[in-house]
Amino acid sequence: MNDVEVPLKAFLHAAGSWVRLLSASKAWDRPFRRIQFLTQDPDPAECASTLWICPARTALEQMTLDPWMLSLSHNGSTGLIVPGEQVASATRLLAERLHFPLMMMKVEHLGKVMDAAYRLLAGAESHRLRDELDRMNQVQKAWRDSASLDDFCRALDEHGMVVVMMPIGDHSVVQVEWGRGQGTQFFLEPDDLPRRVVEQIALVIGVFLDLDAAEIESALRHRSEFLLELLVDPHVPSGSVIRAAERYNLDLGRSHTAFIWDLDSFRDFVEKAVVEEVILRIKGEVLEAIERDAAKIFGHGMVLPHSDEFVLIVETRERLKPEAALAGAVVIRDHLKALLEHHGVLGVTCGVGFPYDGSTGLRKSFEEAHEALTVGRARYGFGTIAHFKDLGLERFLYGWLDSPRSRNLAEGLLRPLLNDPNYRELLETLDVYLNSKGRMATASKTLHVHRNTLRYRLDRVQQLLKLNIDDTATQLVLQLALKARHELH
Repeated sequence: MNDVEVPLKAFLHAAGSWVRLLSASKAWDRPFRRIQFLTQDPDPAECASTLWICPARTALEQMTLDPWMLSLSHNGSTGLIVPGEQVASATRLLAERLHFPLMMMKVEHLGKVMDAAYRLLAGAESHRLRDELDRMNQVQKAWRDSASLDDFCRALDEHGMVVVMMPIGDHSVVQVEWGRGQGTQFFLEPDDLPRRVVEQIALVIGVFLDLDAAEIESALRHRSEFLLELLVDPHVPSGSVIRAAERYNLDLGRSHTAFIWDLDSFRDFVEKAVVEEVILRIKGEVLEAIERDAAKIFGHGMVLPHSDEFVLIVETRERLKPEAALAGAVVIRDHLKALLEHHGVLGVTCGVGFPYDGSTGLRKSFEEAHEALTVGRARYGFGTIAHFKDLGLERFLYGWLDSPRSRNLAEGLLRPLLNDPNYRELLETLDVYLNSKGRMATASKTLHVHRNTLRYRLDRVQQLLKLNIDDTATQLVLQLALKARHELH
């Protein structure tokens, strides 16, 4: 019965003339959850929401009432009932000062008074159980009538139970501990629902999250397999490629432009103990958002996922001009950025290829888009969009910059510099100096340092690397090493 409460006012009404309130208390609405006899100094842990009965019969025994009342009032007790005919006026005055309910009853009425209190508690418990049963029936009905998590939440809302998934702020949240949704949090109103009702809602949410994750995973897997058939595996016969394209209503007789969208630092995001359901949901939302925006901008769009990348194929009657492709990609990127920020993902980087006809041309556009993604990110950084036409001479470095060999060579060449305590400062200085084409004035201005400071740092770099950094061939090698190391980190 510890889960139910009865207001003191309701108890006094039920007890009637058997109990008389001695203090003009303002705390009639204080609830009690239990009734106990007060025979010794009360335990503070047992005081809260307890209605006490002191079996003292003589004035001598009642001398302990004052310190007891102080302790009971301080620890949130509901009130105190004293059997007998009278209570000392000083005790009454203390109860008035404390605003603490002090009551009196005749000894012969003790059984009736306790019976009235327990009947109220039993009635409150019965009402609580009926309400809990009604709530659980409502949850069960909402579950049976719902085909998705959104349907379930709407059905609960009709019964006065509001679910907010992935709440932000200081809400008291409930944890889902079932299926792929394990670890997901939600906020539930009202916040005083019975524990078993809350557990049932959490279980149903976990089931729906698991079903949603399974559907998303299946769709992603099928599309990923199609991507391998259509764009990656060179051994797939052309007939199989055509049949695979037909399954997705892709007309290989038209012109196609490939875009590759890569989620920035998504592996770091996943390693932060993110649950599988959340990862799949993000990927599903990204896929839908890209396709939706592409259809609006270009009139067509089909997305094929692969790991953290999403390949967008745009089908057009006439070849899509690079300027139009880039303009559309910017719009998609901005929409994706807002979506990803909501989930705490850094952003997205894109590479775009030229438009080509036929299955062979589509594969070529895909390869160009991948090259544009890799080289563009190395040149411009995360969150950018690069078209294959803008890569320039850096096309020759594609595949080398992000290869294990290039990274090993870069680390070996720069290791003496990396072992220096001030390596970050020296690396930045070298990078700026090389990008400034060896112009001291430009480099010192970019670094906001005096020319003498710049000269000292460069001398230190030459001393550590044992190289002449003003030699043209050496500068090219150092630039490649710095770019390869940038790809590694």
